[in-house]
Amino acid sequence: MDIGDWSATPDLNDIYREIRSLGLETNLAELEAYGFTIIPGALSAEDTRAMRDTIIALAEQRLGRRLDLESEEDHQEIALIPYLVFKDPIFKKAVLGQKQLALITYLLGKHCVLSSLTCHLKGPGGKGLLLHSDNANNVPEPFSAYSHVANTNYALTDYTEEGGCLAMVPGSHRLHRQTTPWETGLDGADRNPNAIPIEVPAGTAIVWHGNTWHGSFPRKKPGLRVNLATYFCREYMMPQEAYRGNIPDGFLGGAEDDRLRLLLGEEIVHGWRDEGPSPKHRERRAQVARSRTWQT
Repeated sequence: MDIGDWSATPDLNDIYREIRSLGLETNLAELEAYGFTIIPGALSAEDTRAMRDTIIALAEQRLGRRLDLESEEDHQEIALIPYLVFKDPIFKKAVLGQKQLALITYLLGKHCVLSSLTCHLKGPGGKGLLLHSDNANNVPEPFSAYSHVANTNYALTDYTEEGGCLAMVPGSHRLHRQTTPWETGLDGADRNPNAIPIEVPAGTAIVWHGNTWHGSFPRKKPGLRVNLATYFCREYMMPQEAYRGNIPDGFLGGAEDDRLRLLLGEEIVHGWRDEGPSPKHRERRAQVARSRTWQT
């Protein structure tokens, strides 16, 4: 059917038209039915390699040692490499990836913001990342049917179960609750029988609803699994990383960065002091959000 300018669904009309134009209606159906979807080739091979190499270089600085992508054995389990968005211009492409961002916007609305941009750098050993919902302790149970948070996980290395790939429990977004201690395991006798491995090539993006149970399998071979977790939330939630008011000079350019400015919280009206809310600021925020498309 043709999507009209229906007054009952003013934002959704634009969001759905963009999803249709990008060929994402099947992904949207998967997201609704199973709580996650997979976007093959979300990153080019060149961008995948550039993001991976940049993250490894930053991780070496942070950890104070050399890392071997193919044969690493000394770095075990998971190290969080945080606050990546300002580290290199290449990461703008991850945040603004058109297909993943269209689905994130469907889940969270036009005023959603970036909560964090991190890597979970995984070496061999350990238990992996136990199954959980990204709602964590911020959202009381029972969870609402709509997303408060949502995630895009970019595979920057090939994902296999032996290599410690992402795990998902299909349909768990409809349970509207967090995992219990006996539902979190991903290895051996403790493995949740409903958890499936997301085995995909590097450059793939996996998008999921904030309620969906997910984790990652333990890595059982040498080398590193490198990901990029692009985590978003609705504007009424506190982002994990502090972007607003901390954006480096020159990071945001002209009109082409309007969407990024919105995602980094620069157009949020709340947080005023003695001056009170600014009508001009409110109107600019509304104007950016009304835009049907953003150049990415």
